[in-house]
Amino acid sequence: MEKIPTFFWLVWLERYMDWTYEQHRSTNTIVVFGLIIFVGLIYFLVYVTGGSKYVYLHSMYIPILLSGSIYGIKGGALIALIGGFALGPLMPVDIITGEQQSAVNWIYRTGFFILAGTFSGIASTIAKQYIYQLRWITLHDAFTELPNRRALLKKISEVIIDNNGSELQGLSIISLENSSELKSTFGPEVIDEAIRQLVDRIQSTNICKNIYQTETTLIALLINYNKFYDKQFQKTSFDTSRQAISYRGVTLHIDTRMGTVQMCERAHSPEDYLKQAEVALATARQKGKDSAVYQPDLVIIAEKNLELLGELEEAVRQNQLSLYYQPKINISTNTVHGAEALLRWNHPQRGNIPPGAFITRAEESTLIQSITEFILRRAMTVINKMRRQNMSLPVAVNISTRNLSQPGFADLVARFLDQYNVSGNELEIEVTESALMMDADHAISELNKLNQLNILIAIDDFGTGYSSLQYLHRLPVSIIKVDQSFIRRLHNERQAISIVEAAVSMAHSLGMKVVAEGVETKEIYELLGNIGCDMAQGFLISRPLPEDAFIQWYKGCEGKYGSSGKRVPGVGRSCGKVT
Repeated sequence: MEKIPTFFWLVWLERYMDWTYEQHRSTNTIVVFGLIIFVGLIYFLVYVTGGSKYVYLHSMYIPILLSGSIYGIKGGALIALIGGFALGPLMPVDIITGEQQSAVNWIYRTGFFILAGTFSGIASTIAKQYIYQLRWITLHDAFTELPNRRALLKKISEVIIDNNGSELQGLSIISLENSSELKSTFGPEVIDEAIRQLVDRIQSTNICKNIYQTETTLIALLINYNKFYDKQFQKTSFDTSRQAISYRGVTLHIDTRMGTVQMCERAHSPEDYLKQAEVALATARQKGKDSAVYQPDLVIIAEKNLELLGELEEAVRQNQLSLYYQPKINISTNTVHGAEALLRWNHPQRGNIPPGAFITRAEESTLIQSITEFILRRAMTVINKMRRQNMSLPVAVNISTRNLSQPGFADLVARFLDQYNVSGNELEIEVTESALMMDADHAISELNKLNQLNILIAIDDFGTGYSSLQYLHRLPVSIIKVDQSFIRRLHNERQAISIVEAAVSMAHSLGMKVVAEGVETKEIYELLGNIGCDMAQGFLISRPLPEDAFIQWYKGCEGKYGSSGKRVPGVGRSCGKVT
């Protein structure tokens, strides 16, 4: 027999309580009848104890207060009248003598009964309103007044119980992706307004009526899961969620992403389904997609990524990280002009982990600062090592958006230069276009400080990020690196050739040099020379090498690519020869 989780028994109990509330008309008859019997029993108690002159008549306050608490002011006052009349003209002062009460006496007492019933009703009404308000607050967001995460979990439980697998239901989480930008510009109120307008639009298009706000920037939709695979439904959902909003007379763009999960099994709790939808959303965000549908392996991948990130901090301390060096060649002279330092992680259990598996996640955390400090220190150590062997080569290191926005980053680099006795012209800083565009003014300020230290500045992956042309003339940039996605298409796409030619022409007019990344064939190497590109980097020349192997490679080639065809011992690759 299928075991139903305890959570669902609680849902059934709550439903029973709701049912009894909805059936209050039928239960009213029983309760009213019970209160009248209670009044009759008290009448009998007062009578058999000798009459109204004894204290037992105060027992009548019990049904009066009960009636007020259950039925409010009207109920309390009504039972008070009945009780007052029962203990008034119908009840003698003394049963034995038959003395009757004066009218003033029992009317005055009845007035107190009514007053007690009224106060009981008022107190009951206030308490019920307060309890209702507390319940509403626990199930709604205070600012947008939308049902919240708790209300969603309750609704999911009801959906699973009602559905019982007969119809596929889906849970979709929509995230407001550019919330940080909106909040920093207009304040936190703009987020609430954006969510309200987004919900209004979704409801107006009949996409979904059951909408919840699970977090400040997240809303949840309960949908018919089959609809999600309807292309028109998807298009309507995304178009609706990405329409601009109006805030204080200003039209604002909003970015959204969606994660969806199918709900059809009681075996999963509501919390599990919500977590799965959030995992799908995180996957869509990580892959740069509009939406993603939950698959069981996504949780395993997410857990592994988090575990890997947790081990990364330990890897920095235990020297599991290392730098490999890939040479850059001056095309016109075939001389080795410099090298780019590339990060590698040799995990004791997992083996070699590629940078793409951890760098992106590290850039989203404070770990990237520790990693960049390691890269700078190690690169400067190798610069000194090469200098002692009469190798004068600048080494390029990559920095992230987070590094460039870090206060005092240029000062940190300056301290390292002094500490390792390295001159600025022996170090090259590579930064991506997207890093420059995140906070252009601050980035320009930091790069100018680095330039004052005689450090070479290069724009990496040029042409793939946000357009930095409007800032290029303001940047102290010496080198632009054309992304390998363009270089690899040079042999068969005229458009790629035109793009590279334009980049070379523009860079030269601004006094900059151009490096082509991803050079893998001699034909492309020669074509770059004909175009006027200054330097080349790629597998044709050499794969990234450990520091000792790189030094061997350089000495074997005598600092000039193509000067000999001999193989460097321990490197497994000849120096190459361009003919």
